Amino acid sequence: MAVRQTAERPGQIAERPGQIAERPRLGGLDVLRGAAVGAVLLGHSWPGIFQGAGIVGVIVFFVLSGYLITGVLLRDIERHRKIRYGRFYAHRAFRLVPALIAFLGVYAIVEVTADVLGDRSKGIIGYTLLAGLGHLKDLPLPFDVSMAIGPLWTLAVEEQFYLVWPALLVLALRRNRQARLIWWSAAVVLSLMTASVLAMLILAPHLHSLVYALPTTWGLGLIIGSALRLYRIHIFSWFSGRRLRLAALTVSILVLTALVFFPKANESPAFFFVGGPLAMMAAAALVVLAASRTGPMPQWTRVFQALGTVSYAAYLWNYIVILWLNGGSTADLPPQVAVSAILLTLLIAVISWHTVERLGRVARERFDKRYPDHRPASNRMPS
Repeated sequence: MAVRQTAERPGQIAERPGQIAERPRLGGLDVLRGAAVGAVLLGHSWPGIFQGAGIVGVIVFFVLSGYLITGVLLRDIERHRKIRYGRFYAHRAFRLVPALIAFLGVYAIVEVTADVLGDRSKGIIGYTLLAGLGHLKDLPLPFDVSMAIGPLWTLAVEEQFYLVWPALLVLALRRNRQARLIWWSAAVVLSLMTASVLAMLILAPHLHSLVYALPTTWGLGLIIGSALRLYRIHIFSWFSGRRLRLAALTVSILVLTALVFFPKANESPAFFFVGGPLAMMAAAALVVLAASRTGPMPQWTRVFQALGTVSYAAYLWNYIVILWLNGGSTADLPPQVAVSAILLTLLIAVISWHTVERLGRVARERFDKRYPDHRPASNRMPS
């Protein structure tokens, strides 16, 4: 859910020998990320009103992640005719692991010492750490874990996707079968989602939360985002007119806003099959509009840009902060608890960005200096 966004326009990258220049952030994508995490905060804080907000925000993250990470992979392939897996996963770790370890470490300390959620009494702290660090929260597990790491299912979906997607992408590009990769991947994901939802409806309707978190339920969003990046030149051309861009922006915002209020979105087959794909298409349009924008973002979007910058930690911490402030429950939050949780979440997210996440950025810079990105001029693979 936390991905580095970069501009890819010619003339914007100035490289020094042995070092990769930092690519400027795209403000539009930060705005989109900020709006997405804002929706998640609303869904966690007022679940009775914004019943679909959390999953709408997560879907936007999935589409955005697919777009950005596939861009990272394509640059590696174009430069080196392969994906340097060690470098790719090292960069992922530098971005994600420090904040995740800090989050799980604080959780463990609080529960071991104060047992606020009763996890020490249940004997599940170790299992919870295993599921969190191992990116297993989206899978059926033979042991119980704390509800405190509930939101980590989305991180698990992303990391599992990126275990298989790079190899598939290389194979498809070498054979010029990008379209086939997208269509087959989408078909497989939709087939598995359909099977899991039908099994839930027929055999165990009460297991909706399990089906909701499966990697196949929302994996289509990652595939759509990847398709946007693979065919971005062609797709960007569809949104060249000012009126068309305004219409696409308006319709996409209206669709996502309506879905924010979708009743029982996390357990409704109607949302799985209709609401989810609609949200993915609306999110895809917003990603294209943001990524293809050439001018600066309006001044009023600065708040969303700032929120987008610290969105990863905000997503990690909001749910557990609510649990700790509300006696282990996320239902019937008093207004003061909901507002306090949001403010505390944002404070923690800012601290995280300037401390543990900064350590990750420094470690990545040192890694890149130690292992510079030498780019053979003749080794290019068209994408």
